[in-house]
Amino acid sequence: MNLESELTNAASPNRKLSRLLTAVLTLAVINTAYLSWRYIALHADWVKPGTSICSWSEGIDCDKVLLAPQARAFYVPNALLGFGFFFGCLIWWTVGLRLGLAYRRHIIRTLAFWLGLATVFTFYFFWLLIHLDALCPLCPWSHVLTYVALVVALKIWRLTPPIKPEPLKPLLSLVILCVAQFWAWQALWFLAHRYGIL
Repeated sequence: MNLESELTNAASPNRKLSRLLTAVLTLAVINTAYLSWRYIALHADWVKPGTSICSWSEGIDCDKVLLAPQARAFYVPNALLGFGFFFGCLIWWTVGLRLGLAYRRHIIRTLAFWLGLATVFTFYFFWLLIHLDALCPLCPWSHVLTYVALVVALKIWRLTPPIKPEPLKPLLSLVILCVAQFWAWQALWFLAHRYGIL
């Protein structure tokens, strides 16, 4: 089977899976963006605790979880780490697709690697969640969306035939963009926290 027929055979399921992966990453960005905003709003006293869209009862309350020390497992809020990660994944995936077929396999392989690494971290975050007095109905969705994105990414990788890669410069620019945006969110948090804005 030649390369052209391989690409034709993989195109239809690949297209559907690509749209699914984009949708899953977008949902993860929206979820973590809301949780990041809510965390910041609670700690800056912009909102009253217990008034969140996911504050349903004494035992099911995102605000209680976001106010717990466990909501900052690695100094910055967990939600902000998730937002930076998923936003970077979404940029990597959507912009990477525009680079063309020659880059597709590398883009999906790299994305699958980072989603796999994130999956390992989710077990620690789940462990933190189950030891709290309240349940955050939105927090576990970030983990579930990580698993779904990983499975879809692995399926796309399996369906994507290798092609001789093009020059690395476009990939390096994309890596710099994705990594820089991740660290920019963390730096903004650090500065806001250090100077008492939050």
